[in-house]
Amino acid sequence: MIVKSPYKKGRLCLDNRLVMASLNCHKAGEDGKVTKETIEWYRERGKGLGMVILEHSAVSRWDRPTDRVLCIDEDSDIPGLCLLTDALHREGTRVQIQLDHGGGWLSSELRWKEQAQKRVTDELTDEQLSRVVRDFAEAAVRAEKAGFDGVQIKACHFYMLAQFYSPLTNHRRSGRYAGTTFESRFQLILDVIQAVRRAVSADLAVSVRFPIEDFDPAGCTVEECIRAAAIMKEQGVDLLDLSGGPKYSYVHPYSKEPGWFGDSARRVRESVDIPLLITGGIRTVRQAEDILAAGKADLIGVGRAVMEDEQWGRKAIHGE
Repeated sequence: MIVKSPYKKGRLCLDNRLVMASLNCHKAGEDGKVTKETIEWYRERGKGLGMVILEHSAVSRWDRPTDRVLCIDEDSDIPGLCLLTDALHREGTRVQIQLDHGGGWLSSELRWKEQAQKRVTDELTDEQLSRVVRDFAEAAVRAEKAGFDGVQIKACHFYMLAQFYSPLTNHRRSGRYAGTTFESRFQLILDVIQAVRRAVSADLAVSVRFPIEDFDPAGCTVEECIRAAAIMKEQGVDLLDLSGGPKYSYVHPYSKEPGWFGDSARRVRESVDIPLLITGGIRTVRQAEDILAAGKADLIGVGRAVMEDEQWGRKAIHGE
């Protein structure tokens, strides 16, 4: 089976094609530090899988999107993260940490409200956004010190980077990060990628979780995703994890077929030679195999099934 075969390309080296997609386990301490609960939760679920991508982890304390999620904005976070990477590596699993800035999730009264989208993109100054870029880069350095095999930049759903990329949520009319052109909407993501790639060693993998499209005539499109994918490849991105944008988040509004974004992802894969991972309603090995065989992705992200059954990876790969 393809799903059980190793995957090696560039800085990616996985024993099989199954990846635990980034999900919040809410096991971190109130201070954002790794706890024994965090380690055990990921260690059990990582068994058998080719790679685990940790929950979105705050690159700055003030941007924590939800409670009890990991933080990676202080050097004091590194020792706990080392224990977590060591635990997963002992199980033979590669591990990346997802780096995120909360954007419109900065306060509960703003979540999911149109005004929040406008306020986040309009009110932040270029100087503040430069600080955000530095926060991502500094967090990536901490991740490498903590022993991660890679970092994932979160640029999807209703979070900071996606809000600047989507024309549905970027209301700036001028400047470096304006919402008026593809180039300026993509600029903040590009600045973060470049800063991260410069800050870490040549051996560390960098992936990006990126919106395939907005599923709205006024939103970002698959064609723009293809353009972005080509640029990201040139900038040293090793893997694209395709998902949704601010309007529908990780949900496909018109499809519930496993691997929700698969048909659009195949268009990206046929246009740009960059490894792709897709998620969305994938619960069985057969579903994963069918997606790989159809040429829609190189790696398969499994979320809810692994969350609900900590032995899912072992059962999938070893038949336990």
